[in-house]
Amino acid sequence: MRLPLVLILFAALVATAADSISKYEQPFFRTATIYARGSNRKTVLFKLSRTVSRNGNSVKAAREFTSPDGKVAAREWLTYDGDKLVSYELDDPQTGSKGSAKVVRDGDKAKLVFEFTTGNKTKTGSETFRSDTVVNDMIYPCLASHWKELMSGEAVKCHYIALSRAETVGFDFVKTGETTVNGKPVVIVKMSPSNFIISALVDPLIFMIEKNGEHRVLDYDGATTPHIKVGDKFKDLDAITVFDW
Repeated sequence: MRLPLVLILFAALVATAADSISKYEQPFFRTATIYARGSNRKTVLFKLSRTVSRNGNSVKAAREFTSPDGKVAAREWLTYDGDKLVSYELDDPQTGSKGSAKVVRDGDKAKLVFEFTTGNKTKTGSETFRSDTVVNDMIYPCLASHWKELMSGEAVKCHYIALSRAETVGFDFVKTGETTVNGKPVVIVKMSPSNFIISALVDPLIFMIEKNGEHRVLDYDGATTPHIKVGDKFKDLDAITVFDW
């Protein structure tokens, strides 16, 4: 059952008064609009809402993508133990796909276990869990945590969860320039695959990030979770995602 918006916002205000136990905890409610490329941000494809709940050290984030008619295009759930990723789950009604990536710990060792099902086919896999593993919900805190490296021209490396591949893929974040948006300085950061073979197949993502303050991601141009229908099939979608701050 979905809580009324006023209750979500009230809970966020109350919880903000306490110390945050995770860098993925706030903001407790956030929205974004996904626009078609080349539409001058006028053609709305999807809306994104993110809500967060907390129980002790456990932080749960729910991300929901809806089309303009209110139909759910995709849902994602993330669980964190403080700043540590516990699990990522995806439900994709557009393609009928579902999947998860879960961190399984055994003492000091940890591995990332994948499962992805589409139609009647299930793909599984596992690999050593790396401390630089991220998924879409984690990018803003990741970049904010490595701001000095970005500003000095260093590449910030990560392993991004590619659920449909049942593995992680190496990516680099690199500062490519600066500009001004609505009178405020903004840093441009490119996210591209580290592997040159994958780089030839996957377009980079371009992030516009506040230079000052909390270094919030204002928008990004690139791959999104929902798909776009072309004919009778759903295809991967590159679009402009604009966050509401």
